[in-house]
Amino acid sequence: MKKYLVALFSIALFISFFAANYRKQTPKSEYNYDLFGRTPVQYSGRVKPLDTIARNSMLLLSGKSAAKYEDGTRHRAIEWMAELMMDPETAAERPVFKIYDEGIRSLLPEKKPKERKSAIAALLLGPGSDRFYYSFNELSSQIGKIQEDATKADEVESQLRSRYQNKIIELANNIYLYMRLSATLHHGQTESFEEELTVLQSIVPKGLEAIENQQNEAPYDEEALVNMMTFGQYYQRFDSTALFTTIPNRVEGEDALDWQNSASVLMEISQTGKPSDVSWQYARLVDAYRNQDPIAFNHTVTHLHDALLETSPQAFGKSETEQLFNYLDPFFVSMAGYVIVLLLALVSWIRWTDSFARAAFWTVLLAFAIHTTGIAFRVYVIGYAPVINLYSSAIFVGWGAVLLAIVLEYIFRNNFGSFVAALVGFCTLIVALHLGDDGDTLEMMKAVLDSNFWLSTHVPTITFGYAANFLAGGIAFVFVLLGVFTRIIDKGTQKSISSMVYGIICFATITSFVGTILGGIWADQAWGRFWGWDPKENGAILLVLWNIIILHARWGGYIKTRGLMGMAIFGNIITSWSWMGTNLLGIGLHSYGFTSEGATYLKIFIASQLIVIALSAIPL
Repeated sequence: MKKYLVALFSIALFISFFAANYRKQTPKSEYNYDLFGRTPVQYSGRVKPLDTIARNSMLLLSGKSAAKYEDGTRHRAIEWMAELMMDPETAAERPVFKIYDEGIRSLLPEKKPKERKSAIAALLLGPGSDRFYYSFNELSSQIGKIQEDATKADEVESQLRSRYQNKIIELANNIYLYMRLSATLHHGQTESFEEELTVLQSIVPKGLEAIENQQNEAPYDEEALVNMMTFGQYYQRFDSTALFTTIPNRVEGEDALDWQNSASVLMEISQTGKPSDVSWQYARLVDAYRNQDPIAFNHTVTHLHDALLETSPQAFGKSETEQLFNYLDPFFVSMAGYVIVLLLALVSWIRWTDSFARAAFWTVLLAFAIHTTGIAFRVYVIGYAPVINLYSSAIFVGWGAVLLAIVLEYIFRNNFGSFVAALVGFCTLIVALHLGDDGDTLEMMKAVLDSNFWLSTHVPTITFGYAANFLAGGIAFVFVLLGVFTRIIDKGTQKSISSMVYGIICFATITSFVGTILGGIWADQAWGRFWGWDPKENGAILLVLWNIIILHARWGGYIKTRGLMGMAIFGNIITSWSWMGTNLLGIGLHSYGFTSEGATYLKIFIASQLIVIALSAIPL
């Protein structure tokens, strides 16, 4: 039993972290934000919960999934969005716009960092980042200037823009997003939404009658006409500004629902003389929030969900599942698990080899299971194959590398598999974290990705090729560093690691080749040609050729163990270029996702690989 104590402790620690992270997702408030966040709406052609829109919007504005207010309290994204949609005047005081660029900050009121309570914390952690966060009110005086500069910057090609131009466009888009969110549930021109609907039931029939009489050149009620025109203008702006649609309507003879935004309540009254039950509940919800009545708010959310279900069970779609996915936060939790595995593996190389190596293996299995669960949730929610954009490719590359590394660890039992599985898994999830900063990662980035068959064959196969190459390069990377700076690598370890790298490169050659062929067939069907020397296609064939070169050099006796390791590490450069670099060129049918930061990170990665390749020439 003693030999399993470390494994049991590490797994218990990991599960405790998972549970704690899950618990903190639910806002601690009198208002039932948990149920409110489950409310389904339609946005970007997909039914999703309000919780997802809140998280993605907060991520775009502040780079975080929670907001820190001026009083130091932290609030979940759904709390912030509820306030923004139902009490925008108060929300305008919340510092949620993250602005690091000095050029933009020079336009805004100066913000000094808050003094830390502890002198030691101030010395170790610095002044903090509060000064980089601005409220809408603090931006309001310069919105005209921001929009003007953003319009000019938008006329410049993306690759030629300065940092200021990129950031001013980003800020202008975030301000527009913020303003649209604030006018999604109600236009804000009246204090009570429910009273407004009551009044409209009287005004609209009289107004429509006045309009008809005016058109027929008959006597009409001028006051009724003016009232109708006034509200008509409000609702016209309301209709064009709303970010997402909230009211589902059944269409006879069709399975799909016709979603309308809250402004459609005016049309509902015009056609039936009264608002729909869903519209009534939204109006009551807004008023309950504005009146600071959590009991009425919670009661109304329940009735709102009942009204949505009465319209159609389809209204909820997969929103509850998606909210659960948000709460589980599987990829962040997996990252934490991989960090635990790295620490356990390092300790096993220093002391207590067997017990810590065993703990690392069982913990990486659990982290991999959670990683897999996250991918399964994504596939179920979106209804597509696992890889649909750059973000999901990073998730899948890490998953594939961890899977292969676990197999290697099971075969060789040298703790290298566990360590490299955690290293590659953690690094790829970090990449995914940065790629997910631009909003909803469940949306496809390229319209060409419209075939679930090819998304389920070509894309996973070629991505598995990336995973295998990164795994081979990762093992070689760790081998060189340990071989140069430690005495861990003995002859037996050297032989087993050489076999691991060789076997993975063989596997990578097959998957990369098959994936490239499948891509050519897809291209022939989609674009009418098998091969067009597109940068992405060139990157794919370059990866296949490099793997073939490694194998021939090995078979011909031109390289031994250190040569194999150096070439495998260079394979990381080829793979990163094929996977990410070709997307940063800004040309070709596969070009998307260009960012100056992405190009910088790619250069740093390539430089690090070249340095370790140079180290591989040093004897162990």
